[in-house]
Amino acid sequence: MSSLQRVLIIGAGITGLTAAVALRRAGSSVEVIEIRNNVAEQAGVGLSLLGNALGALGRLGLAAACLRVGVPGNYLNTRRPDGTLIARAPVLPMGGPAYPGLAGIKRKDLHAVLLRALAASGASLQEGVTVQSFQQRDEDVEITLSDGRRGRYDLVVAADGLYSRTRAELFPGCAPAFDGQAVWRAGVPRPKGNYVTELHFGGPFGVVGLCPVSEDSAYLYIVEQASRSERHEGPSAITTMREKLSAYSSPLICAAAEHLPESTSVSFRPLESLLIPDRWYQGRVLVIGDAAHCGPPVLAQGAAMGIEDAVVLGELAASELPVPELLDRFMQRRLPRAEMVVRNSRQLCEWEVTHQATPELVGKVMLDTNIALSRPF
Repeated sequence: MSSLQRVLIIGAGITGLTAAVALRRAGSSVEVIEIRNNVAEQAGVGLSLLGNALGALGRLGLAAACLRVGVPGNYLNTRRPDGTLIARAPVLPMGGPAYPGLAGIKRKDLHAVLLRALAASGASLQEGVTVQSFQQRDEDVEITLSDGRRGRYDLVVAADGLYSRTRAELFPGCAPAFDGQAVWRAGVPRPKGNYVTELHFGGPFGVVGLCPVSEDSAYLYIVEQASRSERHEGPSAITTMREKLSAYSSPLICAAAEHLPESTSVSFRPLESLLIPDRWYQGRVLVIGDAAHCGPPVLAQGAAMGIEDAVVLGELAASELPVPELLDRFMQRRLPRAEMVVRNSRQLCEWEVTHQATPELVGKVMLDTNIALSRPF
């Protein structure tokens, strides 16, 4: 019998929902709480699930559902600002031969898959609720929620994101650090001919990308050098993003940029990274996903690392290990892998900001990372 009979998960993002499904498969009773009032309405546009993320979801029986609503691919194109093809680069199948190298997917669609799996698992979800306080004991954690309810749990899992309140309480010296770059994002209709992720290099910005995320939608983004204090919001953000893209004559980028004035999801965000350097838990409170480790998105591993955390936790919960040993095993399996991803993504970001990036340097780091991520976890 699992030592994790009752588990509370803080946060109903990708990591938290995946963890709930994984823990229910292990036989744990799981409650998920989320401070937002409507989990299904996701902020953001889309993301790329690389092969290791698809393989991890496959261990929960969820990869097929994601591939049905997403756009699978086994290569990506690199282009010049005018759209001239530089290379068609195969994507290493990091999840094994059963899965494509990557799949673009809407965040809302991924959440829908996870919410259906959560409901089917029997886990509970409470929206508009967060933790007010907790008290640790040797045998459990007593939680007081913001609605006044109290409960005791064998483990509390904090999957509450980069600005985690739980991490701030447990590890007050560990906070996100600005990486010198920012990302513009927008959801647009998928242009004709946009079959795979298209990366444009050599223009005034680090990279301009276009990723198909559904049959009719794409995710347009710019990664650029920025100051920490820079902000762009409201209608002016749309105008500014369109002006930046005017430096790119690629037909695909031009077709996507035409629809920016009608996009409801244009955003600008400085990029930050973080890694809890040793163990991610104190007592019976464990921090996972972006709350424990987050790097710049250049390796497209943010969601993947959180999904892997969740799957490993679920697999360990199926054992009869005592909680201290279970958490120690979790860290042995997760820390080296997450640490490598954060370190390498920070390195790529630094080279971009300091203009030291070369195709050879970048290619080697990305290939070495992907080979490592192809190994079992």
